[in-house]
Amino acid sequence: MPHTVSAGTIEIKPHVHTDAIFDDEVKIFIFNVSLLLESHEQGSVGVKIISTHTEVATVTDEIFIIPENKQSNITVTIYGSFLGETALKFLVNKSLNGTIRGDNVDWYDYTGTYKLVVKRDSRPIDTAFTVSIIILVCLANIAMGCKTDLAVVESTLKRPIAPLTGLASQFVLMPLIAFSLGLAFKLDAPLAFGLFAMGCSPGGAASNIYTHLLDGDVSLSVTMTFVSTVASLGFIPMWLYSLGINYIYKGAGSIKIPYQNIITSLLGLLVPVGIGILIQKKKPNWAKNIVKCVPYITALFLVFVFTVGVYANLYIFRVMTPVVLLSGALAPYLGFAFGALVAFIARQSKTNILTIAIETGIQNTGIAIVLLKVSLPPPDSDISITPPITSAIFTPIPMVIAIIIHMIRKKMQKKTLHQPETNVTMLDDTYPDNMDKNVVEMKFEEVPITDKGDDDKSKGDHL
Repeated sequence: MPHTVSAGTIEIKPHVHTDAIFDDEVKIFIFNVSLLLESHEQGSVGVKIISTHTEVATVTDEIFIIPENKQSNITVTIYGSFLGETALKFLVNKSLNGTIRGDNVDWYDYTGTYKLVVKRDSRPIDTAFTVSIIILVCLANIAMGCKTDLAVVESTLKRPIAPLTGLASQFVLMPLIAFSLGLAFKLDAPLAFGLFAMGCSPGGAASNIYTHLLDGDVSLSVTMTFVSTVASLGFIPMWLYSLGINYIYKGAGSIKIPYQNIITSLLGLLVPVGIGILIQKKKPNWAKNIVKCVPYITALFLVFVFTVGVYANLYIFRVMTPVVLLSGALAPYLGFAFGALVAFIARQSKTNILTIAIETGIQNTGIAIVLLKVSLPPPDSDISITPPITSAIFTPIPMVIAIIIHMIRKKMQKKTLHQPETNVTMLDDTYPDNMDKNVVEMKFEEVPITDKGDDDKSKGDHL
């Protein structure tokens, strides 16, 4: 199409200002086009619209004819392909005021563009998955209450070396680990900020379950989860308002700390654990049976996460590049390692080292996800939750492997311990021909009864 030098003006505005569309959604957009040509100009003008990022949204390939000196409405069909930002670019086939020479030799670029965001729509399966996870975690916390020893909790709080060691690991090591991984792997700002927000979060309730299954100190684990959740009310703002918005996500502006969700997490820990402690005191037999259910609750939890959870968040896998996967997995794994190292340096017992390592590596990803959702604009709010979800998927892997190995070792040790009893029974019931049945000689020593009274008699009888 040859260029025609024309004198005139074109103006394009949205009929209704809507700058968002959901992924996998088809939506109609209407634009008002005003065309004013000079008196010596005649004819119409052709306009078409393209998306600058077709992987985010696509536009129907159509040329709209705008009559001279008239206002017209053009209707555009747009399909939201995936999360992200794009711009609708208007191309005009004549040189008018408001246009510039573009890359396409047959078209001029209209100077104004229309920003479009493709975001994720909330679905019923998302709500169902969240509610189911909350129920399973509450049931597990009731079981942890049945296992919690208040005397141990009181003793731990009186000499809080272990909780303070865990607290230092949780809110010094983990934020720095997450920050370093974001820098090392050169993650985009939303992804790096999501990873950092997860690293600043308190310990997750799942740590109590894994501690129990690995024979750690459940009372210490519950205490540390409570302490870290309370401390997060101060530590999360400290980290996010320092490194978070100054170095990682500079456009964040005002970060909204989800205090309500943090308090809800506290209640979600304290109330079920309190119920479990009450059951332990009033119905000890019930408590024992509930504790026995923990492996089954854990198995159901993991199956649910890796089936329904994965299906509900399939879009995440399109964002999960190898670098994102690696950083999301390394965050908890390094937390386990460095948490154990700090506990070892603090000269903690083997059981406490295990408990502190688990508590350090397992984060409350729910708090991080809510924080990111309410603080960042779409689509960054949806993209930034990828590292926390990635971490939640990869965290159970070493835990499950460790639990399987631990259970196998426990069964082998039980067989070893029962072996001597089997030998004694054999010797007691059967005797080889060359063995004297009286080889075991039993001796009784007569204890004289003195005249010192009933007390001495009772002592003699006892002996």
